[in-house]
Amino acid sequence: MKQQEELKFGEHHSHFEPPDTLVVAFTGLINMDEVKRTSQLYKETFERHGQYYCIADIGRSQIDTAGRRYLSDNGRSEWFHAVVYVGADVVQRTFGKAIALAMLYTGKTSFETVFVATVDDARAWVTQHRAGRQRKAG
Repeated sequence: MKQQEELKFGEHHSHFEPPDTLVVAFTGLINMDEVKRTSQLYKETFERHGQYYCIADIGRSQIDTAGRRYLSDNGRSEWFHAVVYVGADVVQRTFGKAIALAMLYTGKTSFETVFVATVDDARAWVTQHRAGRQRKAG
């Protein structure tokens, strides 16, 4: 995945926004092959760009228990600065937090899990969080 390329898998699509943000939009049911492709995408993005922000628009999607378990077992917290979920309902928020907790137990670093209403809200959060990280590092 090059910086300017988009990736489409099933009804879902993603693109990387330099310097450090992956935006993924999910639509409809996320089947196990798509869950595995998502996990692979997250890993490949880390390998190419280092830690990054993941904006995951999940408001129009569904994932079953096996898919959630796969993401928990195969995701790594050290890949992300934060995961920002867009449009999550109460059930999705619960499972998003559970996935994050499972990744923290298997990972070496912590990251933030955030829930917002829109992709614009997510981008604003990332911009603010990035600025805070730069102030601390600078």
